[in-house]
Amino acid sequence: MHLSGYSKRSVLLPLILVSSVILMVLSYNYFTQTANQIQELAIDELETNSEIEAHSISNSLSNAIYAITSNLEIIANSPSTVDENISTIQTLLNIGRDSTNNLTDGYYFLDKNGRLTTFTGIEKEENVKYKGVDLSYRNYFQIPKHNGTLYISTVIDSNDNVPRIYISMPVFENNKKGLEAVGGGQLGGEVVAAVPSSLNRNLTSFKGVVVASIEAETLGNFLEGQIHPKFNGDIGFIDRNGTVIYTQNQTFIGKNYFGNEFQSYLKLILKDKAEEFNNILNKAFLSESGVEEFNFENISTTIAYEAVKGSETDNSINEYGNMIGTLFITVPHTLAGNVTSLIDNQNSINFSIIGIIVAISTVTAIILLRWNKLLNDNVKQKTFQLRDSIEKLEKANEDLKSHDKMQKEFINIAAHELRTPTQAISGNLELIQMSYVPSIFQTSSSGQIGIKAELERLVKDEDKLLDYSYALVSTYRNAQRLEKLVNDILDTSRIESNRLELHKESFNLNEKIQNVIKDIHNKTSLSSHNGDSSTHIDIVFEPQEDPIMVSADKIRIFEVLSNLINNAIKFSNGKPIIISAKTFQKNEIGSIKSNHNNELVDIENTIKNKDEKMMIVVVSVKDRGKGIDSDILPRLFTKFVTKSDQGTGLGLYIAKNIIEAHGGQIWAQNNYNGDKGATFSFSLQIDQEFKNL
Repeated sequence: MHLSGYSKRSVLLPLILVSSVILMVLSYNYFTQTANQIQELAIDELETNSEIEAHSISNSLSNAIYAITSNLEIIANSPSTVDENISTIQTLLNIGRDSTNNLTDGYYFLDKNGRLTTFTGIEKEENVKYKGVDLSYRNYFQIPKHNGTLYISTVIDSNDNVPRIYISMPVFENNKKGLEAVGGGQLGGEVVAAVPSSLNRNLTSFKGVVVASIEAETLGNFLEGQIHPKFNGDIGFIDRNGTVIYTQNQTFIGKNYFGNEFQSYLKLILKDKAEEFNNILNKAFLSESGVEEFNFENISTTIAYEAVKGSETDNSINEYGNMIGTLFITVPHTLAGNVTSLIDNQNSINFSIIGIIVAISTVTAIILLRWNKLLNDNVKQKTFQLRDSIEKLEKANEDLKSHDKMQKEFINIAAHELRTPTQAISGNLELIQMSYVPSIFQTSSSGQIGIKAELERLVKDEDKLLDYSYALVSTYRNAQRLEKLVNDILDTSRIESNRLELHKESFNLNEKIQNVIKDIHNKTSLSSHNGDSSTHIDIVFEPQEDPIMVSADKIRIFEVLSNLINNAIKFSNGKPIIISAKTFQKNEIGSIKSNHNNELVDIENTIKNKDEKMMIVVVSVKDRGKGIDSDILPRLFTKFVTKSDQGTGLGLYIAKNIIEAHGGQIWAQNNYNGDKGATFSFSLQIDQEFKNL
């Protein structure tokens, strides 16, 4: 028996040691692979964000330049420009500069001989000397003159020794046939003709060029302003000739990347990595967009690049101006490095734990011969704890993913909802300015006189006056929509930070409900009167008794009622909305909410009331629409939950918190007994002073 026990121990101990070593190696390999995968995911996310940032900034710059080229095209095709009406040309140049003053510092008109005829800022004493200067030798005059196309230069030194980029458009005089074949545009109230490049060559005579200039420093400031303050990266911009327009290191601005000075510095800093870095930038200059990784002295950097073009529609300028330069975004792998460091530390801890387990297992193997059952119980206990920890970690991970998804969805929804009314307001105001009251934005005395005259003419034209009123009403409605969206976001912020304030006062709830219904009818009537397609909805209010006095915040209760009724209208398909207000004892609230069906959403109903005989009022809003979708029923009163194409999904969340702040409850249920639609209800405590009267 002794030899048998010894034999078992002699076999068991080496087996445990070998198994432990194998487990240690496999575990270490597993943790290493997991660490590498996490690092790769972090780098992929970094690359994606860098590409998105580069694309966004590139698009912003391209759009800004496109606005400049559009101004130049309109000015160049203006009859006043063709006729060389200097005063009108000066006005058009000033308007063009004002509309793009975030980027341009001047607009110029050169006659057919290349002499500077007029320009923005000509009235300044220090600029008078430039009038009549011969600029015919400049590429921004020569190339448009000979090619008849838009031209965008690289960075060149101006006559005042300021490096600038020039954008120029040729001016041609069309014959009668050519003029009949072209379209038109508008700048500053003057209608002008748009001349295709093919007509410029065959049917026109050269009259000069219109030029816009962009200071290199201004362009750099524009790019810097596009970067989010929290973005952990640098931005650089190099024009198509290799001149550095902008970089974080100010000493390199204006230097040519391919020049000996820059390349010598590059080789001094990067040493044998300079060639690899040059290959990345050369590839960027030949590509539309992309992303590369550069490693130097144990530091990894993501380099994202995107070509910046001056025109998206005219392919005739490829040789000279379509490609302005290349935008670069460089982001060091600080996040990936931090993740790697944390994972390495975790691996070391895990490796140490495994080593400790090996030692403990060796000692435990000896004890196993006598206390096998005790060890088995311990193993089961540890296994249970490990599973519990894994489940908690998985749940925490799912919660984080869900929160991240909700946050992204809210940002997308809020951006869309903010853009829609903002665009409508901007469009209506532009329509009013262009079609009805052109002088509306002029603050001078002459502008005020013009506004008065234009309004007098408008009053005499009933059709235009009606259209004008439509535009004003549309602007008002979209402003209200924008205000509501902002208020919803602010209310959500106050709720999240426990700063929701109530200003309670005693009022008749029936009267408040009637006011809400009246307000909704007024808005519907106004929308219908002004061409909106929305139909009238019958809203039936059935109060049990009158008055029903409550002590609450009138504005907040108005907000809750408006939200519930508007939601009912949205999903009612034109059918009547029924609103009721009934009084109950507080201990009856549970049966009220549960006697219909089990598809019910409300707050916990297990809290015992201090006064079960307290009187409450229950307000219900019933529609006959399609009902509440079963997918969102359990989450109906949480943030960002909506099945509608419009809205942020915050209304019911805010309503729930307002009612609960008043000590009430809110719930919703699909209608029963074959009725379609849903019913939303909330409860409020009746004013005790009124009850005692």
